[in-house]
Amino acid sequence: MINKWNLISTEIKYQKKWLTVHEQEVELPDGRILSPYLVIDVPSFCNVFIVTENKEVVLVKQYRQAAGILSIELPGGMVDPGEEPMKAALREMEEETGFSTNEMELLYTIHPNPPLENNRAWFYLAKGAKQMKDIQLDPFEDIELMMVSKQQFMEMLLTHSFTHGSQIGAMYAAACKLGWLVAK
Repeated sequence: MINKWNLISTEIKYQKKWLTVHEQEVELPDGRILSPYLVIDVPSFCNVFIVTENKEVVLVKQYRQAAGILSIELPGGMVDPGEEPMKAALREMEEETGFSTNEMELLYTIHPNPPLENNRAWFYLAKGAKQMKDIQLDPFEDIELMMVSKQQFMEMLLTHSFTHGSQIGAMYAAACKLGWLVAK
């Protein structure tokens, strides 16, 4: 039987903007002490797989400094403290793409990197989306909107063109839910 670890102490060792690093001392179930154990506190986030009325997939292309790449991704962003994840997803969808919908459903939620990070991620499917507003990017966002057909999207998915690790599962889940990908 696997048991929880006992938290003996925790101390903030680094804190800036949206990132906090905690140094913890923990007792393992067999009595051994592990110190330091580092926990990274980062914001929870959401992403949306958007399908338009014309069955196009709405994606965003943006530069990702940490990896040094141009990344093609699902629109999304941080869930503000106290904000309902679905409201955050609708807000991020409207801000980054101008699209909105009345057909939004949760695909699933995960802990993106549970050994190190304490955040959550929610992934949604938006169907029948229409572009209703202009894009309203945050001051440091530089995003190019991409509209791809179902066929283009599936080709990109199946040839491993997407590299944002936490989003790939949601892309497959949405493709399955929409009947675009069927197990043989």
